[in-house]
Amino acid sequence: MQKAILRRSIPVLVLAGCIAVAFLMVASRSELPQRDTVAIPPLVEVLTVEPGSVTVTIVSRGTVRAKHDIELVSEVSGRVIEVAPEFVEGGAVLQGLPLLRIDPIDYEVALSVAKAGLASAELSLAEVQVVLMRAAIDEGKAQVQASKDRLRQAEVDLQNTTIAAPFDAIIDSKRVDLGQYVQAGTAIMRLLSTGSVEIRLPVLASDIGFLSYGKSADGSWPKALLTANFGNIDTQWIARLVRLEQRVDEETRVFYLVAEVDSPYDTSRHPNPLTVGLFVEADIEGKPIPNAVAIPRSALYGDNTVFVIEQGSLRRQHVAVLRRTQDSIIVGDGLSAGDQLVLSRLDTMVDGMPVDVAQ
Repeated sequence: MQKAILRRSIPVLVLAGCIAVAFLMVASRSELPQRDTVAIPPLVEVLTVEPGSVTVTIVSRGTVRAKHDIELVSEVSGRVIEVAPEFVEGGAVLQGLPLLRIDPIDYEVALSVAKAGLASAELSLAEVQVVLMRAAIDEGKAQVQASKDRLRQAEVDLQNTTIAAPFDAIIDSKRVDLGQYVQAGTAIMRLLSTGSVEIRLPVLASDIGFLSYGKSADGSWPKALLTANFGNIDTQWIARLVRLEQRVDEETRVFYLVAEVDSPYDTSRHPNPLTVGLFVEADIEGKPIPNAVAIPRSALYGDNTVFVIEQGSLRRQHVAVLRRTQDSIIVGDGLSAGDQLVLSRLDTMVDGMPVDVAQ
């Protein structure tokens, strides 16, 4: 019995001994060296602020239109008997070029009748003057004057049988053609002048204060650079800013600035014709803003906050935003010369956060 108990006790004693040895080994093991955790500040890009005069460029778009757009009507009635080769839609015509001729026979007859009437009236006046009949003389003078007026009207009517362009123009549309009978007052064609063109450029109310327009004291005009794209080629023209329309569009709530270009089809003055109906983009140079800074729009947080670096840490700074564009912001008060403006956008940005400047 005692031997059996002894045999069962031996494994327990061995296990206890092993545990004791293991405990002593762990307890006597030297401690591992501790490693200090070092936080690496994030790198940020910065812009060194240098306040100065900032040029304002206002971007707008508009369609080229004729300065004069008229419906030319016939002042006489008759059949169209001649049509010039230039009388085609989209054709360019010069001032005074005959485009149509209306049958003049009725007006030639009327002119002959008016001449005969004037001669008769002058003869009657001469006869009464011989006998010194005062009342008859006054009546005779009136008849002569009336005959002269009828003659002048007949001459004008005859001239009006030939219809010409009153100015250099594009024929936008024609209403009559060879052989057609027209009544006096009938619209014959629509003409778009080519001496100069206008472009109405929409401008936001917030940009009005930055605009210069109209003649300056020295007689010069502010300029706008017009650009149109033809395939992969940009063509540009210089326009002058002549007026700001004194009204606001009821639907869009924008103002319209009007630019003009003289001789738009003259390729000796322009790289390409500035065609009526062309859609162009305009870069308008506005009044410069003194003591301001232009910064990327991405550097602005909220409506008026940026971050600058002060002694290696971020500092939130409020600024006065003077103008916003799609890509940039013009800032007035809030930034000083030498400030390091943070351009990078980090996941977390708080006051006092350490950062390093990217070189």
